Amino acid sequence: MNRRERDELCDRVVEQFRQARTDTYREACRHVGRVMSELLQATVELKFVSMRGTPFSGATALRSDGTYIVYCANSRSWYHRLGILLHEFAHLLLGHQPAILGTHSGMRSLMPHLPGAMTRLIAGRSAHADKGEREAEELADELLERLTEQQNAQDHPEPPEIAPHVVRIAEGLAHRPVQGRHRAF
Repeated sequence: MNRRERDELCDRVVEQFRQARTDTYREACRHVGRVMSELLQATVELKFVSMRGTPFSGATALRSDGTYIVYCANSRSWYHRLGILLHEFAHLLLGHQPAILGTHSGMRSLMPHLPGAMTRLIAGRSAHADKGEREAEELADELLERLTEQQNAQDHPEPPEIAPHVVRIAEGLAHRPVQGRHRAF
């Protein structure tokens, strides 16, 4: 995907967030699931789970019934969760195939604290630092930056326009040296 295509893709996704008006990162996380559902034309379930002790912070899987499940680290920070969900979303936007849930009993013994489906998902993955992961991370970073800028713009609207006479006065004062007070000792 070239830079222009990437920018257009980001513009479309960010526009979907603008339409929903997400005021908090928590609402934005929920909206990622809704946008994913629309894009995939399938049910997408978001699961926030403990992932301590694993090399993952998120994963997307396709169930046999055609629905998707997105696992996300149960971080205390909704901003962090949003970044993880956008990474998983980026995989799908880039056309990367999600893992298909299968079975692998040995993984369950290695990570008993994770849901069974998550251990099967992790067992099915082989390359985590490949080109696809880097592409997804770059796209997710760009989406997060744009969404964060959008959030900040909502929180801090443009200041009102300053009257022309006030601008002239300020400009006049800006070029004058400030005279300090001198004390006689």
